[in-house]
Amino acid sequence: MRVIRILSLVAVAGLLGLGNAACVSTVSGHATAASDLQSPGGLPTGTDSPTDTASPSGDPTPTDPPSPTPDPVKTKEQVTCVLVQATVKSTNDKFNAAKTRDTQVGILTGGRNGVQANLTKSGLAHSDRIYVLGSGIYNELRKLVSSAKAGGSPSTTPYNNATNKFRTACLSL
Repeated sequence: MRVIRILSLVAVAGLLGLGNAACVSTVSGHATAASDLQSPGGLPTGTDSPTDTASPSGDPTPTDPPSPTPDPVKTKEQVTCVLVQATVKSTNDKFNAAKTRDTQVGILTGGRNGVQANLTKSGLAHSDRIYVLGSGIYNELRKLVSSAKAGGSPSTTPYNNATNKFRTACLSL
């Protein structure tokens, strides 16, 4: 495996060297063509005087239209979606791998705090639908933690439904 990697690196370096050599042999210093360059139609010699040429219609050359300004609210929503969904995935993966109830409760608590932090830092209005749906995830995690700490066995269905609604809303952005 190492031999193949070394041979690959040597081959790439050789190709880069050949590419450099090809570039060097076609251009001579002072903006003149190298003697070994063969170009159909010839090249300008540099002795001709420059001429101004207008566009065929006489109008100035059109410029590219300005790129549209991104919607700051949509951008905040998209960033919030990515962060909250990453927190949910991490929480779910850790929760499913946990061996003890105390560990699971700790993971749910961390997930709840992470979702809350993402929403707080999002800059979204509390009435924004992404914020509202993210708050739904936070509330379901809060209920899970509260019930589990009290010794209950809460259902994860409401939490899963909240995460699915959030994901669906994020996909529609």
